[in-house]
Amino acid sequence: MDSADVKAFFERVSGDWDSMRSSFYNEKVIDALVERAEVTPTTTVVDVGTGTGFVAAGLAPRAAAVLGVDNSPAMLAVAEQNLRALNVENVRLAEGELDALPLEDHSVDAAVANMVLHHAPDPALMLTEMARVVRPGGIIAITDEVEHDYEWMRTEQADLWLGFSQSQVEGFFGAARLTAYGYDSLGMQ
Repeated sequence: MDSADVKAFFERVSGDWDSMRSSFYNEKVIDALVERAEVTPTTTVVDVGTGTGFVAAGLAPRAAAVLGVDNSPAMLAVAEQNLRALNVENVRLAEGELDALPLEDHSVDAAVANMVLHHAPDPALMLTEMARVVRPGGIIAITDEVEHDYEWMRTEQADLWLGFSQSQVEGFFGAARLTAYGYDSLGMQ
C-alpha cells in the first residue's frame, strides 16, 4: 500500500466516512485538540487531513479561522456539504498533500491532525510541513498515533503504519525541529 492507495481509499469511502469514523472517535477528540493546541477566538488553525470536516467544524466556533486541507477531492466535497449544512462560515477548504500544505510559511497559529499520521507516507515529513506553516511559538497537535497490532487496518482503513511508539512520535517532532513537545494518552477509546 502507498499514498496513491490511501487517496483512492478515501475517494471511495468519502460518502460513508462520517459513519465509519464514529466507531473510532467522537467529539471529545475536538475538545482535546482545542485544549492541546490552545485554540482561542483569535487563533487561525489548519486541520491537516480534514476529511469530511468533522474536526474543522468543531474548531470553527472556537477559532478565528480554520483551513481544512485534504488530498481527496471527494472528501473535500463531503466536507463542503457538511459545513454548509452546519452554517459554518469561517472554514476554508483546500486540496493539498500532507507533505506539501498549500500555505505560506508561518501563516497559522496552530496545526492539528486527527487520525492522519498513520496515513502519511513519511510521518516526520508531515510534521516538518506542519511546523513550516505554524508561526514561531505556535502549536502542533496530533491524535491517534498510538502503536497497535491491528493488521486488518491496513486493508480496511488504508493505514500505512500501525501507529507509533512514544519514542517514534518524539523522534518525528524532533526531526521537525520542534523544541518543546509532549506525548500523552487522552484515553478516549
